Amino acid sequence: MPRWVLVLLALALAACRNGTVPEGTTLSPEGTGRFGMTAPANAVWQLVPDPNAPAFLQLTPNRGIGPAVVQVTASPTPFLPDQAVVEARVAVSGDLNGVIRVRWPLVRVTGTLYPPPLEAARNASFPARGLFTPEAAAPVREVLVKYRSSPARPLALTASARVLAHDPQHRLLRLEAPDPQALLERLAADPAVEWAEPNARVYALSVAGEPMDAFYPLQWHLRRTGARWAHLATYPVPVTVAVIDTGVRFDHPDLSGRVWGPGEGALDLVEGDTDPTDPFDNLKPEAGSHGTHVTGLIAASAGPFPPACPTCTNSGTVGLAWPAPVKVLPIRVLDTRGSGTVAAVAAAIRYAAGLPITWDGVTYTNPHPAQVINLSLGTTAFSHAMCEAVREATARGVAVVAAAGNGAASNLVYPASCDGAISVAATDYNFGGAPRRAWYSEFNDAVDVSAPGGDVSVDSDRDGYPDGILSTTWNYVEGRPNYAFYMGTSQATPQVAGALALLIASGRAATGQAAWAALQPHLTDLGDPGPDPAFGYGFLNLPPALGVTPPPGPFRVTLTGPTTRHLVPDADGRFVTHLPPGRYALTACRDDSANGLCDPGEPALEQSLEVPGDALEQDLGALSLTPP
Repeated sequence: MPRWVLVLLALALAACRNGTVPEGTTLSPEGTGRFGMTAPANAVWQLVPDPNAPAFLQLTPNRGIGPAVVQVTASPTPFLPDQAVVEARVAVSGDLNGVIRVRWPLVRVTGTLYPPPLEAARNASFPARGLFTPEAAAPVREVLVKYRSSPARPLALTASARVLAHDPQHRLLRLEAPDPQALLERLAADPAVEWAEPNARVYALSVAGEPMDAFYPLQWHLRRTGARWAHLATYPVPVTVAVIDTGVRFDHPDLSGRVWGPGEGALDLVEGDTDPTDPFDNLKPEAGSHGTHVTGLIAASAGPFPPACPTCTNSGTVGLAWPAPVKVLPIRVLDTRGSGTVAAVAAAIRYAAGLPITWDGVTYTNPHPAQVINLSLGTTAFSHAMCEAVREATARGVAVVAAAGNGAASNLVYPASCDGAISVAATDYNFGGAPRRAWYSEFNDAVDVSAPGGDVSVDSDRDGYPDGILSTTWNYVEGRPNYAFYMGTSQATPQVAGALALLIASGRAATGQAAWAALQPHLTDLGDPGPDPAFGYGFLNLPPALGVTPPPGPFRVTLTGPTTRHLVPDADGRFVTHLPPGRYALTACRDDSANGLCDPGEPALEQSLEVPGDALEQDLGALSLTPP
């Protein structure tokens, strides 16, 4: 058993007392030790551990008069730092003043997973797959101009515009301006200008078949759920997903050809007509159309489209079901305040499922019945009307997918909590480990599945963008399409709806209900084993459900015990970490989905591990993964 040693530390003694404050102590790996307080019999002292210390220190006694021997116990926190020695400081106050430094050496644990990813990759037929960087979403600040004749000086320029380059032979200028849109408008009105355009960025084409849309790198939810690999499957079956919401902006270019329009089954139960164009959002007019955001998460197209303005993007985002013939049927039930009635929602559910309805004296029949219904809305009030409509829809094989709610409690929210509905909870970003329940997400026994909902208030990976879910919206102030980060179970729900649509489109399920039955066994279990209130049956995991095999991915190792470690071994499978002694559960896998998790269907290993306290090093040797 290692002996703890004294560590020299500067200290200050009270001027009116004689005594010594220990300079420091090193604990055993088990986190135990002692130090002596040498003080006159009448000297009063108190010990206060640093509240920001990475380990909880228990000191017995923690105060006294005169000399004493203090027993020290260090207990690891879940977030104990991964380093060879953990240090904490204890302040001494009273008649004695100073600081005691406590050092706690941890056990160095090593191991090697086998086979290494490179060896597995040699036997695979997939090319290496990379992901575009967020620079793809960088704003365009430069403008290219061609004049009809080479000018002696640049024409129609604002004072803030700057000439970066001039090509007299081809009559070209490259300009920079803080407001490129205003500059383009001035140049377009100049008769001496032949054309002017943004100096847009271009990128290497992907050999993997992943989308090349400008904002795709910011759609982290597609990587977290494995949806980035959806293009590896084929989709011969057309699918309709009904989005019962605020309506949609049909003129958003990223939704062109992906939405059933007026005369094709679209319906507005607020205005009582067949044009559910979202008229306005009182809460977020500069970036707000809740229904358009939800629709884009399901079905936004991949690839270029004519930009809506000279400096607007020509691609944007992609929906989870982008590679499949999936179209959204918008049904408007919410007004400009985001409010509606249970009667409208119940009627919309029946109509979406193909049942005729009569609304305000008019009978409507849906020409494109939906196999999947998305409801990113709800109320805590139980409703017979909504739950009966859900029961009738599910009896026809329709999957009714609904948001679990954003009350940060265990409230039952309807229609998500209706019998037969698929209730969707939300998780956070947390790419360094397992997704956690988003702070706002409801947790109750009605929750069936979880998916990314994000949090726009944080930027976990510090890439300059919030951890929200990016999708299509509308700027009602400027009257043009745009994109925005939202958060909520409203954003998690369409990802599950899109996943069910992909299963139907691939031919792996004939109905929405069959798609849910096919998806459920492949969900990634989070939290306590089995179904739980925060995550339901598990977290959305697409590749095995679609029957696709991604290329070999990186190794992942998770150690759960007195503290928690999430490790990414090197290319040869080696990993190193530092742990306090104790019993751990070791989970390892080859993360072929590249989503940061050990999902069903991936080569994996699970075993218990005892980290001893009688040595400062432990080598686990070769750890072989078991094929799925």
